[in-house]
Formats: sequence, structure tokens, C-alpha cells
Amino acid sequence: MAQLKYGDINDDALRAMQKPHLPYLVTIALLALMVGGAAVVWANQMLVGMGVTGLNHPVGWATYIGNFVFWVGIAHSGTLISAILYLLRAKWRDAVSRSSEAMTIFAVMTAGLFPMIHLGRTWVFYYILPYPSQRQIWPNFISPLIWDVCAVGTYFTVSLIFWYVGLIPDLAAARDRFEITHGDDAFRTRLYRALSLGWSGTGNQWRHYGRSYLFFAALATPLVISVHSVVSWDFAMSLLPGWHSTIFPPYFVAGAIHSGLAMVLTLLIPMRKLLRLERLIELHHFEMVARTIIVTAAIVGYSYAVEPFIAWYSGDPFEWQFYRWRMFGTAGWIYWLLIPLNVLIPLLFCFRKFRTSFAWLFLISLLINVGMWLERLFIVYTSVARDFLPHNWGTYTISWTEAAITVGSFAFFFFFFFVFCKTFPTVPVSDLKERIADEEIEPCERCETAVQAKINPARPAVLAVFSNAGRMIQGVRAACDGGFSVMETFSPVKVEEVHKVMGHPKSPVRFWTLAGALAGLSGGFWLAIGTATVNSLVVGGKVPVSPIPYCVVAFEGTVLLGSLFNLVGMIFHTRLFRAKTRPFYDRRFSRDRFGLLVTCSGGEVEILQKLLLTAQPEEIHVHR
Repeated sequence: MAQLKYGDINDDALRAMQKPHLPYLVTIALLALMVGGAAVVWANQMLVGMGVTGLNHPVGWATYIGNFVFWVGIAHSGTLISAILYLLRAKWRDAVSRSSEAMTIFAVMTAGLFPMIHLGRTWVFYYILPYPSQRQIWPNFISPLIWDVCAVGTYFTVSLIFWYVGLIPDLAAARDRFEITHGDDAFRTRLYRALSLGWSGTGNQWRHYGRSYLFFAALATPLVISVHSVVSWDFAMSLLPGWHSTIFPPYFVAGAIHSGLAMVLTLLIPMRKLLRLERLIELHHFEMVARTIIVTAAIVGYSYAVEPFIAWYSGDPFEWQFYRWRMFGTAGWIYWLLIPLNVLIPLLFCFRKFRTSFAWLFLISLLINVGMWLERLFIVYTSVARDFLPHNWGTYTISWTEAAITVGSFAFFFFFFFVFCKTFPTVPVSDLKERIADEEIEPCERCETAVQAKINPARPAVLAVFSNAGRMIQGVRAACDGGFSVMETFSPVKVEEVHKVMGHPKSPVRFWTLAGALAGLSGGFWLAIGTATVNSLVVGGKVPVSPIPYCVVAFEGTVLLGSLFNLVGMIFHTRLFRAKTRPFYDRRFSRDRFGLLVTCSGGEVEILQKLLLTAQPEEIHVHR
């Protein structure tokens, strides 16, 4: 990627959005057919009853809940790559972050189906929502199942907002490209025009956008840890052997990231080839994903070793008999299959030969996906099949209904991902361009003149167009040193140095985020305590209000409202609610050109032109 220019990145990324060919349409049709078939099977289950599944006493949780845990886990790597690695300034994340974020959203959508499928009576799913019913029945906020709803709902909302906000500059690039190639009235032109909200890439917009994106990353980061920890508490808060374990939260989080990273490889290796993105997504990026998988495989392997050891070392006869059954009973074949699939084979990435071969990367990623799906099923159903009482022991066999719906869930996930690949930029165009801009910009001191970032169409102005971010900074400095104090920049990438030279203050978006987070924190406690005091029931000798469990609800409220307020603040300060590009905007400013618009009086135009010429612009336009 080192030899690519701004325009090359733009063209490669947006070319993948061209009109699809016949094989793509056939694939989409097949996936839609599979989803439709699964929907029919689900409808039959609702009509006939849960007896068509393999669920029966004592195994009430099996494939459906296992699928839920698996898909929530798949969603984890997207946030890891987009948020945590962004905060850690890991540059290799850029090429794979957009697709990973999309994968997160579609995986959560898929996961969200399974609790409703598992309910049987899907039409009463709204009982879990906290709304004031006429019967004064509220969800129990002490229950891990309600925490699950709060956590997964927050995760989906924040991931969707985070993904969309990251897309806005690239949607503007798509808008400008489709306006040129398809005309202003084409459907996709109008779609991208609406979705880009009038993004113009002005310095003021980038200033607020950059801070907002940083806060989104900061808010999304704890969700990586919290969501699957909360999912693990669905099991760990019970008393069943195999489930009641304190190792479950880190075990689940590591396993989730493990499976999610494997799915990134499974999706992106063929996508890169089919969409001809070889110049943007290189082998190096996959190698870094493989290196991260080594870490998660080691944690998963440690968990596999610790679980039976603790069962033996604890001296608990129920735990130990359960683990012996897990290893040598009817489910033992899954237990012994998990170790090579999830630990030994992924550790082959320790050898360079395996992590630098697309064939090995793809094959191992598939095996990890199979292994992690088996692990989720194994964890879910074995504990309920073998609890404390021998007369209560049972078995479980997956039915064709559950198998068909499971296959349909994979088709559902891949259907949306295929649609995404042809509808939106699959790589973060502006982030990749930013690497080029970073090399062009040299450190520059703040200008002594107080600069106002403003566009005034009513006054004379000079617009200089540059092909180099560093020269635009020089132009800003020259105009500023010449005493001109009203100017604005246009850029396809975020250029932090502009704000430093102009001496702009920090974006006030942070106050919006703080206000939202505090409102969410207090609102979460208010909701949980308020619902507990509606009937003030004493259950199990416990007081109605339990502040410690309510921290989960308050935490999710903090992240959810903090993100929503952050989004509102960003839109307000960047003026994206106008949905129109700013005056003097040029379509090239979303592709490969930088603009500097300096406002002046009629008599200062020539002086200003001379000052800007010192920065070697490609073009200068005078607007009187």
C-alpha cells in the first residue's frame, strides 16, 4: 500500500460497489432462499409447538441458546478491532476494521433472533422490555437474563452508531463518485447523498467528528468485556455443575474474540479476492489477525486446562463426576474435539509458514469456527443434562428443526454481509488515506493570529486547491501569518495539524457525551430501583432493592445514552442536520484534493493570492 495515492485508494474501494455480476446475484438468491426456508421451519415450530425440537426434560437449553452465545461471540472481534485497536493506535486495523464492524452488526442481529426462537411463543417477547404495563408487572433487574437484554441491546445500538459514524466520510466519497458516474438523480446517488448527511470534509467538521469518534471508541471498549461477561452470567449465576464458575467471564470473552477473529479471516480472505481489494488489504493485515488469535488460543487453552483441574482440586463430588462424564461420557467426543480445533490447530499460527499462507489462514479459521460452535453447544446442554440428581439425568439430540434454523442463521448472516459488500465501502477509505497524509505533514507551530473557521459566501474569498496535505498546512500558515483570520479547509482525511496551527479549542462534543453518560448512569439506577419498589416484594428473604446487581443496568445505560448524546452533539456541531454540502465544496475534496478557503476584503485579494502561492497550490480560484 506504500505506493498508493489518495485517488488509488478511493478508486479501489469504490470500484467494488459497481453493479453486481450474475454469480453474485445467484449467491444472494440462494442465501435468501435458505433464509426463507428457515423462516418456514420456524413458523412450523410456532404452529406445532416446541415438541418439534430436541428440547425436553431435563435439557431445556441447547442448540438455540448455543447459537445465541456463538453469534454474540462472533460480534466481539469487530469492536475489538474498531475500538480497542483504534485507541491503541494499531495501524494495521484500518484495512479490516470496516468489514469487522459490519460483521459485528449482522452477528448481533443473528444472535438476537435466537432468544425469540427459543421462547416458543415469540409474540410475547415484549414482556422482557421495561415498560409500565397495566398489571404492574416489571422485568426483574436482578435476573441475568434481563442483564442480557440490556447488554446485547446496548451493544447492538452502539455498534450500529459507531459503524455508521465511521462510514459518513466514505459515504460522501461514494456520493461524489456516483454523482459523476451515474448522475444526480440515480437511486444510489440519492441514497448516498441522504446517508452522508451533507458531509463536506471541512476542518470544522473533522474537528468535531474526530473527537466524537474517539469518544465512541472509548465507550465501545468496555462493551467488549461486559457483553460476553454478562452472557456468561446467564450460566455462572446458576448452581449447576459446569456452569457455576468464576472463570466463565474471562473464558467467554477470550472465546468470543477467538471465534470473531477467525470469522474475520473467513469473511475477508475471499472478499478481498472477489472485490479485487488486494492493494488495500494485504497479507500483513491477516498475519496480524493470526498473531492475535495465538493469544486468544492460549487463553482458551488455559481455560480448558483449569476447568477440570478445579473440578478435581475442589473436592466437590458433583463437579468431579460431571467433568468425568464430560470427558468420557456420551458427549466426550465433543470435549476431545475442542482441544485440537480451538487450541492446538490455531497455535500453528506460531509458525510463519501458516500465518503467511492464505490457504492455511482460511482453513484454520474455518476449523476454529466449527470448534467454537461445538464449544458453545457443549457448554450449554451438558450441564442441564447431568445435574446433581441421577434420576434427573438425560440426553439431547439435535432435531432437524433446530438444524434447519441453525443453517438458516448462517445464511441470514452471510446474506447481509454480501449485501453490505456491494452497497457500502468495505474498507475505511478516509482512514487509509490518513496514513498518506501523516507522511506529508511536518510539525508546525500555532499561528499567532486568532483564526475563525468560517465560510462566508457573501464576502470575497480565495480558494486554493492542493494535492498534498502538507502544502495545505503551509497555505494555512502563510495566510494566518499574513493577518487573515477567517478561513476554512476541505479535506478527504482528518488533518489534526490544521487545528493546531489555527489554535482551535477542543470540541464541545465532550460535554454532550458526559451529559449523556451521567443521564444514563442515573437513569439506569432509577429504572431498576423504581421497578423494584412498584410492588416491593420480599423474595428469598432479600430486600426488594439490590443496588449491586443494578450496577449492570446503570453501566449499560451509561454507555447507551453517552453514545446517543455523543452522536447528537457531533451532528449538531458539524451541522450535518442541514444535509447539504457547504458553499465552495468541490467533489474532488472527498477524493484526492485539499482546499483552503480564505475570506478577505475586495482590496486584499491580490495580497492573499501571493501569500497562498508560496505553498505551491495546484489551482487558485477567486470568488468576489
